[in-house]
Amino acid sequence: MSIPLFSFPPFPLSVTYSPTPPPQSLKTRLAEKIPEKAEEIKKFKAEHKDTVIGQVTIDQAYGGMRDIKGLVCETSLLDSQEGIRFQGYSIPELQKALPKAPGGEEPLPEGLFWLLLTGEVPTYEQANA
Repeated sequence: MSIPLFSFPPFPLSVTYSPTPPPQSLKTRLAEKIPEKAEEIKKFKAEHKDTVIGQVTIDQAYGGMRDIKGLVCETSLLDSQEGIRFQGYSIPELQKALPKAPGGEEPLPEGLFWLLLTGEVPTYEQANA
């Protein structure tokens, strides 16, 4: 009968390696979000398809569609008092929230593009993916 002098490994081996996953690409994120948004819109339209959202006069139509609700735009809102908002954020809020290039002071255009398409403020890595 032989008795092992030691067993390998001589201690419980527990190694956890968690590499940082690569940033999710915009294409991948949109592939996740588009079906969800399409279903949301489908349900909304089914519930409200006969809802009247305004009246239009000939003067308004000839005047450049001023004050006419004629299109659903969820990415931005232009308010005559407050200015433009992108996905609910004002420009000063976005200047603080969106990722900037190293050493830069203004947001990356790719970060704003990500926000407009997804409604989410991206990380620096996502904006550069």
